[in-house]
Amino acid sequence: MRYDAVVVGAGPAGSMAAYEIASAGHSVLMLEKHSRPGIPVCCAEGVGSRGLDKLIKPRPEWISAVINRVRVIAPDGSHTTVTLSGGGYVLDRKKFDYDLAGRAVEAGGRLECGTIGLNLTGHNNHFDTINIQRSSGGSEKIEARIFIAADGVESRIARMAGMDTLVELDEVETLLEYRLENITVSPDLIEFYVGNKVAPKGYLWVFPKSGSSANIGIGIITDGARGDDAMRLLDTFVDQHYPGGVVTEKMGGLTPKYRSKGQFRLGNLLVAGDAARALDSLTGAGIVNAMMSGRYAGLAAVEYLSGRIGHIDDIDRFYPGCFLEEKDEELSRYRRLKNMYTRLEDDDFIDIVKALKIHFAENSTDGINAGKLLARIIKTRPRLIRLVRYIL
Repeated sequence: MRYDAVVVGAGPAGSMAAYEIASAGHSVLMLEKHSRPGIPVCCAEGVGSRGLDKLIKPRPEWISAVINRVRVIAPDGSHTTVTLSGGGYVLDRKKFDYDLAGRAVEAGGRLECGTIGLNLTGHNNHFDTINIQRSSGGSEKIEARIFIAADGVESRIARMAGMDTLVELDEVETLLEYRLENITVSPDLIEFYVGNKVAPKGYLWVFPKSGSSANIGIGIITDGARGDDAMRLLDTFVDQHYPGGVVTEKMGGLTPKYRSKGQFRLGNLLVAGDAARALDSLTGAGIVNAMMSGRYAGLAAVEYLSGRIGHIDDIDRFYPGCFLEEKDEELSRYRRLKNMYTRLEDDDFIDIVKALKIHFAENSTDGINAGKLLARIIKTRPRLIRLVRYIL
């Protein structure tokens, strides 16, 4: 069997890439290891509305909750609430991912679920065949001119192709999340709890799915000894804040830090989404970044397949070039902020929350100026200047 392109992974990155390739009239096969796109959900499902709206018009059935407010709670219980009218969504990823993959199929792509991409074969980083294994039994060799790996943080395809995908323990957060039902939450408010007792070197989140359900999770830096701590800390929080809640789903995962341009391409293998570490290192947000990187990878593949790129190395200016031009500065800044964040003490969190409360009482949330905000924090809490070197 032969296609113009093979995309491994039918999440947001893979589906966006496959859609662009199919829409340009090229044949594309999309492989999904699970029985259907969108399961299991390994995500808090939160996304900024501005970023999503730029990429695709959201369907009402994709949105579980529209977010108008964000609250940060300090270790002493003090908090600040920022109003961002319609600033975010909590998605229904099962429907969202399924429909994104369906959009690629409607454009002409082919989707195979229950199929794993095992490895690529070729010479000198020019790959021509992918070996696949079907859960129903049987294997096959698929030929293609270009390949896109969008198979998540672990990216088997990138690793087997020869990319260094290993992540140091201090470069990754361990995530654990519960879907909690039978509780009462504000359906337009997301909450972040910070501090080294509630979530050391990380944070705990409450993302509403409705007025009676929420995704409640924790992300902490893994150092080889805290794997059990994530569950203990999350259980303690749930018992204290939502004693009548019923856990209906549990999910876990890893969030590595952004690696800049280091993991986006190897020959005619383009890597997108979490597989490329294209995510916000501070919050772990990755849906929009995955969609954007997948879209640019798909558009770059179209340039190559259409013969408008003479040598494969020239594809860099399209991918990751276009993606990095738009996102590298932002994602690098979040990585530096994460370096500072992991050094904050509880007293620092308390001071920062107080400073944020003052700032947003005097300033609009439209077009937040990070430099002005940081200057305000340092001015009101001079001792925090010791942390500035970590973000320069």
